[in-house]
Amino acid sequence: ANEERSELKQFVFYDFETTGISPAFDHPLQFAAIVTDEHLNEVDRVNVRCQAAPHVLPSPIALHVTNIKPEQAINKNLPIPFEFAQTLQKFTKDWAPACWLGYNTIAFDEPMMRQMFYQNLQTEIFATQMSGNSRLDVMKMVFATYAEAHEVLTWPVADNGNTSFKLDRLAPANGFAHENAHDALADVEATIFIFKKIRDGAPELFKKLIEAGDKTITSSSLKSFLPMEVTLRFGGNVPKTYQGCYCGSNKDNPNSIGFADFELNKVEELTQASKISVSEAIAGTPKKIRTLTVNRSETFRVIENPSEKILEFCETIKEAKKLQILVSEVLSERYADTGQTNLEVEDKIYSGFYNNSDKELLEQFQTASWPERVRIINNFTDERLQQLGKRLIASYAPELLTDEQRSAFQAFVQRRWSASMEEAPWTTAEHIWASLYELKSEIDESDWREFYQARINSLAV
Repeated sequence: ANEERSELKQFVFYDFETTGISPAFDHPLQFAAIVTDEHLNEVDRVNVRCQAAPHVLPSPIALHVTNIKPEQAINKNLPIPFEFAQTLQKFTKDWAPACWLGYNTIAFDEPMMRQMFYQNLQTEIFATQMSGNSRLDVMKMVFATYAEAHEVLTWPVADNGNTSFKLDRLAPANGFAHENAHDALADVEATIFIFKKIRDGAPELFKKLIEAGDKTITSSSLKSFLPMEVTLRFGGNVPKTYQGCYCGSNKDNPNSIGFADFELNKVEELTQASKISVSEAIAGTPKKIRTLTVNRSETFRVIENPSEKILEFCETIKEAKKLQILVSEVLSERYADTGQTNLEVEDKIYSGFYNNSDKELLEQFQTASWPERVRIINNFTDERLQQLGKRLIASYAPELLTDEQRSAFQAFVQRRWSASMEEAPWTTAEHIWASLYELKSEIDESDWREFYQARINSLAV
């Protein structure tokens, strides 16, 4: 029975509430998930919280939106972020294989989780894509539903008169009692509610959208030059479905592809294209060749009854080997690593994989005592692991540091918090006072001011 169960597809619907909106410089304070079987029967649910990391100033606006009181962010009874990251890493293994999904998770929650694993020295940064796991994004499914099965959902209108795709508007408009919007667990329940609406109202489209989450199937269909469609949304515009076909991959990153738009391209022009015209097709407006990514759960679908014209279009592109080579080169040059130096350690998350000896040390790090962890950190060959490891020691076992190391950590936090608002991609003291002024009619400002003043002053000790 166990073997049989592992074959079943589970869904993990999840959501984070965080200290702010930067995946690199903020981190989760709450994680909630509901695990279901493939028929959406609930199997498990969790709701866990943690303290804010000592070097992070939680954004007042983020706390206000998510209803987290400042003192909750420093509640010593809650796990530290390192323990929280370990708990989540364990969930990704315990629930595998599963499809991880939520509302806008690909752009927000997923990078948050990766950074949390990376900065807290977990063994698997890309956990939701390992152990048979896959990913989807319900927000992208909603965009496809808007374009292809409009009648399935009621579409709320935002204050500016445009259709709103925000979960806290969409769920109530469709009959979900969403009183606790922006609580992670309530948002997960709202996401499942919308997901079921799409499944029941547009079963054919739903099936295709679920399949789109399988990178292998999507990639294989694209690279067979089949006529495909994908629904995308740009800026404040309504979602639109684009038809066309694959026309080449970035030679340095095979997940990044060119998608030739059937409506905008004359096929004879494409087949005789030069490098300059391909560059213009990719960079210009409107985009004749869109740059899309096969492992970001885009809503790629094979067109069911393609017209003769689009079949011919795709067949011609399939034969146009020169075009494919040009697309490959242009994408590679356009997205080349500019080799920025002086990056913060958080920005180096994608600067290469760890070697095997570091991976083994990371395994040991999980169960070691803090004094043993100091020794392990000194043995890492990857500078990122050394730097992040030392930050963990300074944060959670400062008694193991020399006076000099303690002062260095304090100076680092001081530099971060006193940076000017314009320059820093993280929350600074300047951000805090500006945000409190903005929120003054909605919060008890004196309590909040006191909390932040105390946190900032703690550095002066």
